[in-house]
Amino acid sequence: MLSLVWLLQQRELELERDALARDMQWAEQTMRRQMLGTEEFLGQLARDLSSEMLDHDGFQLRANQHIANHPELANIVWVGSDGIVRWSAPFDTTDRLPGEASSSEQAGMLERVRASLRVEYGAAHRSPRGGAVLEVYVPVVRSGAFRGAIVGVYSIERMARYLVPAWFADKYRLALHDAEGELLAAGTLLPALDERLSFDLALDPPGNGLSVRATAFRSGSGVPRLLPAVLILGLSVLVLWSLWTLRSHVQRRVQVEKERDRLFNLSLDMLCVVGLDGRFCRCNPAFARILGHDPEALPGRSLIDFVHADDVGATLEQLRRLADGEPVKFENRCRCADDSYKWLVWSINPVPEERLVYAVAHDITGRKATEEALRAESAFRKAMEDSVVTGLRAIDLNGRIIYANSAFCRMIGFDEDELIGIGPPFPYWPEESRAVCERNLGLTLSGQAPAAGFEMRIRRKNGERFDARFYLSPLIDSSARQTGWMASITDITEPKRVRAALEAAHERFEAVLDGLDAAVFVADARTDEILFANRAFKRIHGFDAVGRTVNGVAVPQPERGDYRVDPRSLGTSELPRELFDGELQHPLSGRWYHVREQATRWVDGRLVRMGIATDITDRKQTAEVARQQEDRLQRTARLITMGEMASTLAHELNQPLAAIANYCAGCVTRMQGGAWRPEDVLAAMQKASFQAERAGKIIRRVREFVKKSEPRRSAVRLAEVLDDALGFAEIDARRVGIHIVADVEPGLPDVFADRIMIEQVLLNLIRNGLDAMADALPERRVLVLRMRSFGPDAVEVAVIDRGHGISEEGRRRLFTPFYTTKTEGMGMGLNICRSIVEFHDGRLLVDANPEGGTIFTFTLPTETASERTARSA
Repeated sequence: MLSLVWLLQQRELELERDALARDMQWAEQTMRRQMLGTEEFLGQLARDLSSEMLDHDGFQLRANQHIANHPELANIVWVGSDGIVRWSAPFDTTDRLPGEASSSEQAGMLERVRASLRVEYGAAHRSPRGGAVLEVYVPVVRSGAFRGAIVGVYSIERMARYLVPAWFADKYRLALHDAEGELLAAGTLLPALDERLSFDLALDPPGNGLSVRATAFRSGSGVPRLLPAVLILGLSVLVLWSLWTLRSHVQRRVQVEKERDRLFNLSLDMLCVVGLDGRFCRCNPAFARILGHDPEALPGRSLIDFVHADDVGATLEQLRRLADGEPVKFENRCRCADDSYKWLVWSINPVPEERLVYAVAHDITGRKATEEALRAESAFRKAMEDSVVTGLRAIDLNGRIIYANSAFCRMIGFDEDELIGIGPPFPYWPEESRAVCERNLGLTLSGQAPAAGFEMRIRRKNGERFDARFYLSPLIDSSARQTGWMASITDITEPKRVRAALEAAHERFEAVLDGLDAAVFVADARTDEILFANRAFKRIHGFDAVGRTVNGVAVPQPERGDYRVDPRSLGTSELPRELFDGELQHPLSGRWYHVREQATRWVDGRLVRMGIATDITDRKQTAEVARQQEDRLQRTARLITMGEMASTLAHELNQPLAAIANYCAGCVTRMQGGAWRPEDVLAAMQKASFQAERAGKIIRRVREFVKKSEPRRSAVRLAEVLDDALGFAEIDARRVGIHIVADVEPGLPDVFADRIMIEQVLLNLIRNGLDAMADALPERRVLVLRMRSFGPDAVEVAVIDRGHGISEEGRRRLFTPFYTTKTEGMGMGLNICRSIVEFHDGRLLVDANPEGGTIFTFTLPTETASERTARSA
């Protein structure tokens, strides 16, 4: 029996450890749930902040309220992406103030949040004031860009104090340790701890090695542990003495036992005789009916063996009271033969003189299930009442308050005890609105309250006023009898402010649109009915345009086939969608408009077309005049270039003409002398004909270069254009001693360009290169013309000189009209060249040559690329 006591004590210690583990896990779950609730609140703040629905006052109000409800939080701050504190709550905090920069550790955490874009916990550390704190960072993301983080700062000392219920703190000391095992905070500093009963558990979130340790308080002295052994020894002595006294009672007991056995076997409840050691001595047949155990096999087995593990501790406590001779009544769960459990209520009376206890067990499984269902339903209803944000208040038929939920109490600032039982005038009625409140109460009690409810001005306990809407309904009890009136109250202060702000914003929006010179309209995508038009649109198409159709007011708009997609076939998920962007001419006035149309959703949910038409008639006329001026300027530039080349061309033509004259004079001399042969004269005349053809090519090339013609783009071989340009350029190159090198990639595709215009660009760039190298050393006078493929759809042409180069300032102003670095230049050549290249969908660039000088590069689209572009258009 002493061994049994020792085993029971060890079992009790294990049960206490199990209870500690369960309590610790429950406490850890409670802490995690509250921390996850704070994460959700910070996440909502971050979402409202990213959608610009949260201002500083709203942040302070919501953050201070949350901190008041969660005392473990020290403060809540919004840190910008630059690490500067923007907002901080509560307003009287001294830890992190607005405008304060983050520390290096906090900046590192901010970078982690920026990289992961999810909630992150920092490592526990000491604040400047010496307390241990823990920070949680929630990212604020707007349009995919990181805008900072909402930071919640936990006081670890308050976590140990407030995150667990009072009963847990009465039983255990809760301590928080960091990853190195250093004690950060403890719930109490009482030294009387039972170190045998301690339990460590990692806390996640936040992780980072943070753990909690619960240690049971030492209860009483070691005397109660020795008491069972002492009692057992004493009872053993008592048993020896009682054996001598039992003989006199045997006969009487036999008779009594017969009567008791009859009652014992016929009882519907479970009856049993149990020894003081907790083992069954005798069980009635009800054990087989209720638990399924054979009553003949139960004697000798311990009652504890059938008790549910969670009820063993309470059952042992009751058995100890039985050992002291006290009758007990308790409930526990016992295992059935099929391993299921049933709830039993035990009524046990000890008989010390017999060293037995007589127990009666009644099956209460059905009642327990009913009670559990009622408790769950009650808890569910209570949770719903506490979680709704709408205030609920019930009054009886005399106007006295009989119920107020927590949301209503929070709304007006009064406690439930201050409201229950009071009659009108209620403390939340403002003095200035008492007459209105009394009239509304009268309507309520008379059953004449409007179905849509009514608005009232409400006073909070601190004197603050706010607007609320009351909705009334009769309060009916279970017997279908009306006992009062139930009111649901909603704070409408913010909706009224938002509605007023929206109306003001709508007025500003219409004022802005009416101030535009562009005509703006919104039309139904299916019926073409004009739903909105600004003042410029009405001024053009009539002030009665709203309500009419788009075709009815002759709005310049594209044909249905010109839209990128039929707006009538679009779904809500495809909005907004651009429909058209182009220039149209009004069929009646002939004026030009730049029209942009977009499909979007109207305020009533309809699919609409929003169009903006800008009058560009003056711009079109100006562009046409500018184009004509540019054409004339290009032709003038070609004539100027031709004039500069006139002397060189005269020298070049002088050679073939002089050769023709010499060949003709030689033929005449031979024929006059009579000593001539036909084959000699034929050879001389063929040479003269070749020289004449050479002179004709020079003249024809000059005429094609200078004649006025409209641009004609076609497939052009750049190698042929380069040969023609070199025909002009080599004359000047030989004159100044410059060697021109043509580096042409084999198999270049044809480009889609105007031959004469591209030749003009080449000549201008070559002449600029020749002029740049006029003063260069003879060995550096090399001009490279390079042509190569630039991707699959373009060809790149580069003119590379090794002259004096161009400064950075000169490169920035190089394409400005009338800017030149030549003493006799007009400053229009490069500007015209860039216009020609851009007309051909290319780009003209200038870069410094690493070997000295300048590189002019331009690109031209290939013929196949232009054909694909034309087909897609």
